[in-house]
Formats: sequence, C-alpha cells, structure tokens
Amino acid sequence: MGKKQDYGHHEYGKNTTFYFTLTTQVAEFQVKRLYRGYKFPDKHYEHYFFVEIMREFSEDGCNALYFGKQKTMGCYFDCFLYGSDMELRQNYRNYAGNCIADLFDISWGEHPQSRGKRVPCDRIDPKELGRIIKDNPVAENLYKERSPLFVHLMYQTYSKQICRAITIAKRHGFTFTQGNSSVWFDMVRAMVRVNADFRNPVYVAPKDLQSTHDLFVRRWERKQEQERRAAAIALKMSATDKKLMQEKRTNDAYIKRRKRFYDMVLTDGLIECRVLPDVAAFRAEAEEMKHCVYTNEYYKKPYSLIMSATIGGKRIETIEVDLTSFTIRQSFGRHDQLTMHHQRIVDLVKRDMDIIREYYTSRKKTNKIKIAV
Repeated sequence: MGKKQDYGHHEYGKNTTFYFTLTTQVAEFQVKRLYRGYKFPDKHYEHYFFVEIMREFSEDGCNALYFGKQKTMGCYFDCFLYGSDMELRQNYRNYAGNCIADLFDISWGEHPQSRGKRVPCDRIDPKELGRIIKDNPVAENLYKERSPLFVHLMYQTYSKQICRAITIAKRHGFTFTQGNSSVWFDMVRAMVRVNADFRNPVYVAPKDLQSTHDLFVRRWERKQEQERRAAAIALKMSATDKKLMQEKRTNDAYIKRRKRFYDMVLTDGLIECRVLPDVAAFRAEAEEMKHCVYTNEYYKKPYSLIMSATIGGKRIETIEVDLTSFTIRQSFGRHDQLTMHHQRIVDLVKRDMDIIREYYTSRKKTNKIKIAV
C-alpha cells in the first residue's frame, strides 16, 4: 500500500473531495486507475461516493496512454463530465502548466489491487443499520453473529424487555435458528403485553417452544378481548367512534400499501398464493390457522408482504415475504407447524419472487396475473 499524501485532500464547504489510485497489472501493461471520492458528513454518519475518472496504461514506466472522462470547458484541469465514456485522451497542459497526468501525483496513495475474499453483503441501509446498533445494546452482537433474530429487531420498535429476554435465553442455552426465531420473538412480545415474567428462563428458553408460544398468545388474545369488552361498556359513543375511526385508518393504510398486489396470483396449478387484502382477512386467517398473524399486527409491518397459500380454497400455509431483500422470512401452517406442502410452497414463491418485485416497484396498478403450470 502506498504512502498517504495529505495534499490529495480538499475541502469544499461541508463536502470533502479526495483522490486515490489503484494499481494492477494487465498483460504487459501496468494500469493505474484514478478515483475521485466525495465525503458527505451527516449529523451522526459520513457518506461516501466514488467515481473513476482516469486510467494510465504504461509499459516499464514509460510510453503512457491515458483514458479518462471528458473534461469540461474552463480553466480547471480536474473537472469532468461524469456521464461520459472512458476514452483515449491527450495529456496536454493548460495555461497554468497543469496536465491530466498530474492528478495521479496528488492522490492519497497507490493501493495495489488484488483478488479479495468474497464476503456476504447485507441489503441493509447503512444509516438504518447504524441507528439500530446505536440504540440497541444487543443488536451489535446479534449482527456480528448473523443471528436470525437481528432481522426481527430491525423491523420492530426497540424494547428493553425483549433484549433482556434474548440475553437470558442465550445464557441458558437456547439455540436460535431460522425456523424458530420468528415463533420465539412473537412469544416474547405476547409475554411482555400480558406482563408475564420475561426474565424467567423456563419461559424464554423453553423446552417446548410451540406450546409455550400458544400459551402466551392465548393469554394475550383473552386480554385483548377483555379490553375490548371493557371499552365497549365504559367508553361513551364518541370514544367508540374514535376507535372505529382508528381501525378504519389502519385498514385504509394497509389497503393503500398492498392494493397493487390484489391482481397477483402465484400458482403452479395446484397451490395458489394471494396477498391478504385487508385487516379483516388477517383476522380470518388467524382464526382458521390458529396463529398470531392478526394478534401481533403483521398488517402494520411496512416491509412485510403476507400471503395465504390455498388448495381448492382451503388455507394451507401463511407466508411472510421480506420486501427489502425479497426473501421468505417464514411460512407456517396451523399452529405454526410445517405442512406436507411446505417445500412446494417455498419453491413456488422463490420461483416467482421477480413477479413480487415487479408488483412492488410498479408505480401504478397492473392487471397481470401469473399462472404457471
């Protein structure tokens, strides 16, 4: 790695520009690639943008050829049209005696380029990732461990109770997997809502996760039902109208986000997957499938697409698709169990993930229906 040179760093108001060079070998030529970097300071973070502006091809350090972006008109020799192509350029000097090749001498340094090790890349906004890690005491460890729980923390409001439960469960040997993390997370959320002892390892690190999950979800459903009955008796008509108006706003907000998917049908001839159209459909799905898709308000998640897989009109599994990475987050049947059609449903949704992406990125409603046999 070459030596840093401070005179390759320039200040322009709040933004910062700098140059750096990558050196590599192509056949008998030594190739230097000059990049111009921009640093944009924010309140808590710094954002960077890089663009390649010059390439120098030389043989034994002489007879150099220069390819670069097209220069703009004017007296400045380092101003380019970034949308132009890399073409052969003359190394001429301006009236001040500066030439294009001088840019290679004011870079921070030369960095030899070599083939690196491929590492996994997360489809997460760096600014959002920094906010999560900063505000959550356990999120950084979960992110470094590649724990499946990190995805759930990312899309949920920060909760000290849930983070404490995660620490206790890991301390008592509970193993989080891609299959049980969503069930465990929903269980702990229900425990917090019914004021259960979330510090008890018997509950947060259970031997039978599914039965413990069902226990606290039923408690939360009973509590919700009691609260609804108490509200209906105690509140006046104006308060009741206010609650109905809030429920209507929630339902309208969900329909506005998901109406573009109403015409989408994913099918292989036997199984059909359709998006749940409104909040009432979530209630019906939860009552028949005996899980917590309605109780835990999945319809309020902005980046989760909830679909119902059916065979001949009969519900088989409920699928949750992550609209940021376009992957399947979970798919379960009755009582959060896998069905005999689970793998076929997962393969169907993965096969047609591009169709989901097309509907999600489309700005206007389409009438396309995917039917593949």
